[in-house]
Amino acid sequence: MEYPMRRFALAALAALSLTVPARADFIKNAAEWQRLGPDGQAAYAMGIYDVMTVVTADNKYTAARALGLRACGVSLQLKGAMVAQAINIFYRDHPEQRVATPFVAFNGYFERGACSPFINEARKEMGLPPMKSAPVPELGQQPDVQQPGQNEQQQNMQ
Repeated sequence: MEYPMRRFALAALAALSLTVPARADFIKNAAEWQRLGPDGQAAYAMGIYDVMTVVTADNKYTAARALGLRACGVSLQLKGAMVAQAINIFYRDHPEQRVATPFVAFNGYFERGACSPFINEARKEMGLPPMKSAPVPELGQQPDVQQPGQNEQQQNMQ
């Protein structure tokens, strides 16, 4: 008797799950990004990071970017909240980009800024020219991250 009841319960749960719409929207701009709230932003931001660190498309340039971003994430001990904070800083500092997706903001802050030294190192190792980078935001405006070699510099100063 236990099995028919279990089957019925599983069938009922399966049927109910079909009536609940999935919620995995594409965030199109800064206004939609803000509506996610801190936890949603952290999760979405790490999703962007995860995609950017594995997508290589059999291309040396995207492979170097993925390797550099991975090294950057490990070195800076990136967490979802830190990546989300960086996207918020990018939107704040570039009001003209508020119409862009968080993916563009991620690229603006990490790929073209904080992680560019790591990406250029990976490009160098793969025999590619360095990527042109935008200036890294001022230290006071960065999320809690460190640049490559910053620990060594701080240790040498002590």
